Amino acid sequence: MGLTIILVIVVFLLKALSKKRLIKLSALYSYEPHRLFLVRKTIAIAFWIALIFLTFIIWGGVNLNNIWVYLGGFLSVVAIELFAVWSILSNIISGIFIFIMNPFKIGSKIKLYDPEVQATVVNINLMFTELEDDDGIFNVPNNTFFQKTVKGINAEKTQPN
Repeated sequence: MGLTIILVIVVFLLKALSKKRLIKLSALYSYEPHRLFLVRKTIAIAFWIALIFLTFIIWGGVNLNNIWVYLGGFLSVVAIELFAVWSILSNIISGIFIFIMNPFKIGSKIKLYDPEVQATVVNINLMFTELEDDDGIFNVPNNTFFQKTVKGINAEKTQPN
């Protein structure tokens, strides 16, 4: 029981330290608030998974020698399920790439070709990017940005001197 309490305290301390460091990094690199929120959520989920996993090892008597068997079995089931829903996986991976590469930001004006649409980015989710044009707000699957031509439109164009 004492080891579990120490583990919980250590996880919460590491979570607090990572949050402080992330806030400093976001200020240093001027990250957008929604990006900071997503990174904080991902880190929190990783800490909770680690806490649950380590608690199972402490209380459940999980044999560390068999951990690769457990992990391999879990990943095999996940891979088979994800193969069945490849379009969803494609949008999620595209959403992750959009998050990492940051080709456009919320408020950016973009132009999609095929079909030709000019709109403003309203929100970027894991599956869809919300765009707004004169007709209203609509969702575009994230994998569209990697399969179709997209052009960023600058609000102000500078004239050469």
